[in-house]
Amino acid sequence: MALFGDSFEFEIVYKQYYSMLVGFSFQYVEDGDVAEDVVQDVFSNLWNQSDRIEVKTNVKSYLFGAVRNACLNHLKHLKVVESHEKATIYPEADDTSDFMEMDELQKKIESALAQLPEKRREIFELSRFEGKKYHEIATELDISIKTVETQMSRALKVMREVLGSYLVYIFIFSLIMLIEGCRGKI
Repeated sequence: MALFGDSFEFEIVYKQYYSMLVGFSFQYVEDGDVAEDVVQDVFSNLWNQSDRIEVKTNVKSYLFGAVRNACLNHLKHLKVVESHEKATIYPEADDTSDFMEMDELQKKIESALAQLPEKRREIFELSRFEGKKYHEIATELDISIKTVETQMSRALKVMREVLGSYLVYIFIFSLIMLIEGCRGKI
């Protein structure tokens, strides 16, 4: 037997159980909006698949079971997302391969910097390591801003060529340093 015979029957069940199911869902997800979304999704799926769903218990038991399962699936999804974010942002500290890669990265950076002419390296270091703006570098070194721009462009080209496979690590490291710097100012 199909779950709902027609839209009128569906509407009656919806009105009768919606509030109870949202309260039940809230006990799992602890967020009112998410609890409502879960219940809405359950009812939407039930309506879309009502001709294929057979209820072997009473409707109330079926609905509460469906909402419980949807809540558990939602929580499981959140755990997967959270663990993925942690693994991406904060790699395991005891993973020696990460330390070896960071050591190798440091050597590559030093090698790339050594390939730069002295003045270009100085401009690059003032910009990237000391965080100075192009106009500040130009004033400090008594050169034009255009010269700073040209030298930085050439330095970055060499750095990209030498550090190509490490750019992801550099980006993540820079992001972490930026976040840590912002925390210190709060």
